[in-house]
Amino acid sequence: MILRLSRISKSLGSEVVLSDVSIELGLGEVLVVKGRSGVGKTTLAKIASLQMLPDRGGVEFMGYSVAGLGEAFRSRLRLMYIGYIDQNYTLLSRLTVYENVELPLLLLGVSRSERRKMVLETLNMLEIENLIHRYPWEISGGERQRVAIARALVKKPKLLVADEPLSNLDDITTQNVLRIFRHFTEEFNTAILLTTTDLTASYGIGREAVLDRGVLREEYKSGIH
Repeated sequence: MILRLSRISKSLGSEVVLSDVSIELGLGEVLVVKGRSGVGKTTLAKIASLQMLPDRGGVEFMGYSVAGLGEAFRSRLRLMYIGYIDQNYTLLSRLTVYENVELPLLLLGVSRSERRKMVLETLNMLEIENLIHRYPWEISGGERQRVAIARALVKKPKLLVADEPLSNLDDITTQNVLRIFRHFTEEFNTAILLTTTDLTASYGIGREAVLDRGVLREEYKSGIH
């Protein structure tokens, strides 16, 4: 079990954002959390990716009880083992597409030649290798989203937390990204927590659940196609 959330609750100001939510996610498993905007999906994603602590309940990551860890160690765990896709696909505007995707590897101390190989491989997988010299402000929203996905995947994380990663993509690109996610679960045993506002979607890559007003209301298995 790489990630376990045990009856976590979180309030932001006077608003209860998450209430008594429990999730278990093993290596190679996928959980898709559906919910309308404002129901707590982003807060859940930030807690799952160790960026935020719950007010109540427990978070375990790779056997560590997160509440007992200092911020420096949590940051190191995030860098080494967690890929995170922000719903706003935040990129550094002063860096090229190549440099944005390369950044996690640079921070991890990967050699220059290995970095280049890993970056180009990931960009090619997402069909954006032609953008390597462009800057984020020079490309479309859908292209920026794919760059953000590439940056999260390039280090082959143990856990990928993807907050609405498909919201700005066309149908063909969405299916390609889902195939890539499935490839990572099968090839690298990556666990994936993915959120979406599309309540009707059935992605066919793992378990699916509905988050409603901070409560995880149902969970079921979606067949893999």
